[in-house]
Amino acid sequence: MQAYQKFLQQFRTKRFKKGEIILVQGEQPECTYVVKDGIVKTYNLTFQGEEKPIGFDIEGDAFPLSWIFGRCSKVQYYYEAFVDVEVYCIPRKDYLAYLRTAPVDMMTQLENFVGRYMSSQMRINALEQSKATPKVINTLHFLCLRYGKDLRADVVQIKLPLTQQDLANFIGLTRETTGIELKKLHRNGVLTYRKQNYIVRTDKLNELLDEEYGLGMYIPEPERGSAV
Repeated sequence: MQAYQKFLQQFRTKRFKKGEIILVQGEQPECTYVVKDGIVKTYNLTFQGEEKPIGFDIEGDAFPLSWIFGRCSKVQYYYEAFVDVEVYCIPRKDYLAYLRTAPVDMMTQLENFVGRYMSSQMRINALEQSKATPKVINTLHFLCLRYGKDLRADVVQIKLPLTQQDLANFIGLTRETTGIELKKLHRNGVLTYRKQNYIVRTDKLNELLDEEYGLGMYIPEPERGSAV
């Protein structure tokens, strides 16, 4: 990854304050963005102005992927700084040319994309649940995989500063229902939370997933640059 970091450092960076829009839906980007520090939120808006979160990009993630790889000519969603953010700004042709000539780094990015694809499947599965409890359980499973940090065996911290309203929007439930479900999980020893800090007992979360599917398993996402 040293060569990749050296490549990135050739280019200018831009800073965005929390809540600042980075890209607007329908816009044609000027460059490929790679997150240097912070978190970027992706979302859509309904005609009524309701926010529908899509996902979050974290350190090392490139966006908007569909535009970078020529699958669309304009941005499909809104990209906003979820916290203070610094991003590399790289001409698309330079980003793609580098990956074509650096097979090791290309493989690393492929592994990253596979992890994001796996996580997206889990998020879809969570959204398809018909009841609130499995929606919340499966969403926590997704968040642990995609944004979790192992604190110790079977204990994971979700590294996103999510308010209950953020989490409710992300799951597709009301804030009140989400709060009820979180309290249930807290009473059962699955989850502890305070303000925007969520700690999950993944062994207990797996037990709930086992009851639902018979195959619950928390698999930590590989560190960037490691083999899958």
